Amino acid sequence: MDTGNLDPETFVSANRALLSALPLCEGIAFDLFEPFFLKCAYRRLYPGDLLLSPGVPNHHLYLLLSGEIEIYIDFVGSTKKFTVAVGEMVGEVSIIDGLAPTGFVAATAESVLLAIHESVLWSELFRIPGSARNLLRQLARRMRERNLAIQKSVEQTLRLEHLEKELRIAHDLQASMLPMRPLLPRHSAVSVDALMEPAKEIGGDFYDAFALNEHTVCVAIGDVAGKGVPAALFMVRCITLLRTQMMQSRDLLQTIHAVNAMLCDDNPTCMFVTMMVCLVDVRQARLDYVSGGHNPALFGNFVDGFEFLAKPGGILLGIDPNATFESCSRTLHAGDVLVMYTDGITEAMSPVKEEFSDSRLLDFLKSQPEQPVGELVRGIQQAVRAFAAGAEQSDDLTLLALGFSGH
Repeated sequence: MDTGNLDPETFVSANRALLSALPLCEGIAFDLFEPFFLKCAYRRLYPGDLLLSPGVPNHHLYLLLSGEIEIYIDFVGSTKKFTVAVGEMVGEVSIIDGLAPTGFVAATAESVLLAIHESVLWSELFRIPGSARNLLRQLARRMRERNLAIQKSVEQTLRLEHLEKELRIAHDLQASMLPMRPLLPRHSAVSVDALMEPAKEIGGDFYDAFALNEHTVCVAIGDVAGKGVPAALFMVRCITLLRTQMMQSRDLLQTIHAVNAMLCDDNPTCMFVTMMVCLVDVRQARLDYVSGGHNPALFGNFVDGFEFLAKPGGILLGIDPNATFESCSRTLHAGDVLVMYTDGITEAMSPVKEEFSDSRLLDFLKSQPEQPVGELVRGIQQAVRAFAAGAEQSDDLTLLALGFSGH
């Protein structure tokens, strides 16, 4: 401990007003305390100096005269700490019970402390009338403050546990909104698999897959701006409107126009969503799709390779009720695969802040042998995780793959 010991006579003589203002001296003439102060030590600490440590015996009661010191429960620098104000004491518990301290006490600024050795405390202090009362008052005040701090900490912990419980429930409810796997098991001409990994407990991404009739299926993917509960609530609204409108109209352009108009209505927080919706007609072997500002999907097969689909006209949903959208079509052949994803996939960051990128996703698909779409989805997920190498991700990871067998 890098400390500086100050001469008691010089210090007491020069700091009579400082010492007499201590709570310990309240209501007591300084002349009664002066002989006691001359038998004490005075120490100067610098930022980072340790005064007390767990397991190291302590034989002094310290009063902070100037500066700032912290009491750390776990380790120096921990957030679990108490700040000692000028005039307050530390080390009193170990002096009273004779045991070593249980926490760390360190200076966070240049500080001066009055050090009362236990022998001086017991033999000299209590001879001064009123000193025992003042000391007990300080101890009682300290205990009350610590009890209040502990109570607040317990309340905060309970609130956090309650919030975590609510978020787990919200996560389960959000997951229940997504279609259950296996997706579209009754349509043998297509195979579909998907995943959604929220960056937080709940996210704003979604995917969907449902049948319109015995020969037409709809798949969709979306990314709500923002995170957390507001994005999740908007996501529920999006997926509900999409299913409802598509089942009613069975038309891509009518559906996306209607969903956009409804999302713009009663949207005081101006939330918005990117969305791509596809219809697969297995009888005509045709893929029709629309996009509301969403990432272009990848399309191709494991023999001829993959490419990005042409992006039809259309902006984010929820911004302009009068926005216009376009649709595009592709002919399907046996073995074709459609891969839809959100930007959490291509914008996943490596530890050196490099993005996974569209080109890496395309290169990954081109390098893959023929495989079921479920394995492809998991393969993309693993490729992104390997690229991120443990780096924290700020966006949800969502993708959906559809394979067309033609029979």
